[in-house]
Amino acid sequence: MGSHRRVMMLGMLGLVIVVGSGAISARSLQSPVQLAGRDWQRFGPKEKEAYLAGFIAGAATAHGSAEAVSPDTTPSKAIDVMRAAKQLPYPYSVSVYASQIDDFYWWENHLDVPIVDVLARTNLQLRSH
Repeated sequence: MGSHRRVMMLGMLGLVIVVGSGAISARSLQSPVQLAGRDWQRFGPKEKEAYLAGFIAGAATAHGSAEAVSPDTTPSKAIDVMRAAKQLPYPYSVSVYASQIDDFYWWENHLDVPIVDVLARTNLQLRSH
């Protein structure tokens, strides 16, 4: 299975948890990458955690699969190696990202920015400090 497909599957798993919780309407949902600030504001703490954990795990899995030294390397082993080498693509905790995203979406003119864009931007800002 390709790394892009794994990321999408993990993202969809997090999304199923969010949709199943009633935080957003299933019929208004088209794609995880289309979720933006208004969706984020409707999420409760558990939905935010599920969304971010799925995204972070998917990114680590995709990155680990690309870096795997052999076909026998499992995603969890690749992630352990990246963690030990401080090479995880999203190295901070879910709570750190959630707090930064909450702050970003406090501004009403930011509500149309997709969550994935805010997450990537936040990660770059955190890593540059």
